Amino acid sequence: MSAVADKALVTRKDGAQEVTSVKNHVLLLDGRVMKSFVAGRRSKNRFRRELEALRRLQGLEGVPELLRASHSPMCVHMSRIEGITLDRAGSVPGAVFHSLRELVERMLDHRVARHSLPARDVLVRPDGSAGLVDFERSRSCHFSWSPIWLASRAVTRFQLLRLIEAHAPHLLSQRESATLGMQHWLRAVYRLHLNLRKRYKRRLKSIN
Repeated sequence: MSAVADKALVTRKDGAQEVTSVKNHVLLLDGRVMKSFVAGRRSKNRFRRELEALRRLQGLEGVPELLRASHSPMCVHMSRIEGITLDRAGSVPGAVFHSLRELVERMLDHRVARHSLPARDVLVRPDGSAGLVDFERSRSCHFSWSPIWLASRAVTRFQLLRLIEAHAPHLLSQRESATLGMQHWLRAVYRLHLNLRKRYKRRLKSIN
């Protein structure tokens, strides 16, 4: 089984599996995957990001290998990584998360960051290592000193810690737990600020 978002897989009569959403149509074939991007808002950006990330990560173990791509229609052909998604894997050995840490760092070495790291995009492979799929929300950078890249790299590592906290919190160091605690507190304060700001605007509107 291979991960494709969080939709249920449908098996066709010819044995192929597919999943369709408002954004993508993914066809799982023997050893390869065809991912088509449905034309719509930001579809070109998502296609471009996925293609650029796969090109940069070519040859990296645990990431699909780019086979070919077409711009009209927007479609990416890639190798299929066998495994089960983390959100459906149940109890997972700690070695999988150690492997995921290494994979994320190697991904960053190739100047590819991820805005999010949901469990549905993480594969637990048959050999016990981790895999990553779905790079349409990634960011690629050409310059290591770019402020945007530095921020993207920090977001990627934070998302990794959040994922580990949700599935294997005992694997976090005290420093990592403290970092997450501070980030959670800052997010809560920011949300409170937004809520208070909305209430204040509504009150002013009602007065006027």
